[in-house]
Amino acid sequence: MNPYYYMIFAVVFSSFGQLLQKIGSGKVKDEHLKVSFKSIFVFFNPFIFTALILLFFATLFYLIALSKLPLSIAYPLLSSGYVLVLLLSKFFLRERVGIKRWLGVFVIITGICIVFLSGI
Repeated sequence: MNPYYYMIFAVVFSSFGQLLQKIGSGKVKDEHLKVSFKSIFVFFNPFIFTALILLFFATLFYLIALSKLPLSIAYPLLSSGYVLVLLLSKFFLRERVGIKRWLGVFVIITGICIVFLSGI
């Protein structure tokens, strides 16, 4: 399979994992977030558990892509996750996204295009 597909899977799984971590962290009791034996209960939250699975597979896909792509191309492509997380935050979490963040997204996308085109 094309290594860029693995990069896409890595970014998508990682981004949705971040979204689920955010949702799950809002549903966890404060005492479970402190470093103690009770911290293990965080993993019983279905959102956090699913997030960890997604992040595991994101890492696996990234390692596969990394075995076939130069690090100087693969690592910058991960920054597309910032764009996806911003979009997911806006539409699923109803977070406000100001003009400066949109400008940042434009800069990231421009950088990804430059890196991608230089790698061809």
